Amino acid sequence: MHTPSRSEWVRHLRGLARPVLDAAPGRSGVPSETDSGAGLGAGVLNEPFLAAVRQAPVPPDAAPPGSSPEVALWWAVAGASVDVDAAIAEPTEGSLLPQGLYRAIEVWTESDLCALHALWILAQREGRADWIERVDRVRQWHLEYTQPDNATNRAWALHVFLLGSPPFELCEPESRHYAETLLHNTIAMDGRPTPLNAWILLDAARWIESVPEQNEQDAHVS
Repeated sequence: MHTPSRSEWVRHLRGLARPVLDAAPGRSGVPSETDSGAGLGAGVLNEPFLAAVRQAPVPPDAAPPGSSPEVALWWAVAGASVDVDAAIAEPTEGSLLPQGLYRAIEVWTESDLCALHALWILAQREGRADWIERVDRVRQWHLEYTQPDNATNRAWALHVFLLGSPPFELCEPESRHYAETLLHNTIAMDGRPTPLNAWILLDAARWIESVPEQNEQDAHVS
């Protein structure tokens, strides 16, 4: 059985996302408020997430006071001035965000993976070894204690599970399966992602591609 390489994953994710965004009204692919994510608030996450993935300039004070941790982290990715350590400081059992912040496991899982997606980017960009280690601990905790189905139909942190631990070679089968299930759930309803999901997949593809090529492994498992 062929295990797709990183480059094959990148092509596949872009192949799913680009037609959706190219066909969106005005070719903008801006998610509607009803497509903002369970528990993330109508449109609350859209502004920092889209600013981040489009690499649009934002003022340093763009992050609203009192933002939820996942929203604050995406504002940080977008370039706003955010105390990342404070956003992830509340003690947890192993996840990134305390489950007590949210009412249902689905909402909490999606929010935690959304925050994990953003923190991975920040950790790589800032070269913070402590954040890199935290991301990997949280990834492994999710492998043991949550199911990708809990994250509804959004593939947040897909690249985190696919790449695994540093040096980010294609990872162990269990983590790869988690990533594959996140992707499957994203397109299970209509065979294609929504505009928001398309942006998430494009961002995952970008960060998978960012891993230095010397780590590329084309594995074949018989």
